[in-house]
Amino acid sequence: MTITAGIKESAFLEEKVEEFKSFFPTRAEIAPYSTAKRANGKQTTVLRFRASTNKLRPVYNLLYPAGERQITQPVLDILGAQAAAWCWAESAGIGKRGGAKLTRVGNTRVEAMRLNNWFELLTGARGEVKDYRKRPRICFSPDQTKKIQEALIQYAPQSRIHLFTGDVPDVSAIRSARTELLLGSGHARPERSEAEALVGNHPS
Repeated sequence: MTITAGIKESAFLEEKVEEFKSFFPTRAEIAPYSTAKRANGKQTTVLRFRASTNKLRPVYNLLYPAGERQITQPVLDILGAQAAAWCWAESAGIGKRGGAKLTRVGNTRVEAMRLNNWFELLTGARGEVKDYRKRPRICFSPDQTKKIQEALIQYAPQSRIHLFTGDVPDVSAIRSARTELLLGSGHARPERSEAEALVGNHPS
């Protein structure tokens, strides 16, 4: 499994890694790596966490049926409010009027509808699925957003707590100086192919 993050998501990456290690103990650590060079010759150094274990195979099979990532009902049926809080933290955007837009809701309208129903089941909030550049989004009105925030705040990752309170984010809370020091260490690894990042391609 591979998780990447930019400098503005360093603290959130740390929380993801801590959560992962609580289920799958590993000695793997966050490390910097450099993306492939673009046409202009420039490249970007970001943060990456990679872990390989056969214990992830059942999870991979659930999330990637037929080798493609999908949001399926069997997966949602075994996930609860804590998972919903992480989903909200991952891709919710709060508008100036208090409404919200959830962006990472699958590749199809059917997947987005499943996720919307799941959020309603867990929080009582109902959103509206809309299409945006061929990708679905779930939009929540201010009152429905408030329902989600109140229902899930107890599970909120601390670096994303502003998405559950509506407050302006504190830079010191969403960025980790400790992890960002890795970017300046000068030991960034070159990017590998996408196939290498898949769980099934790594022996334990």
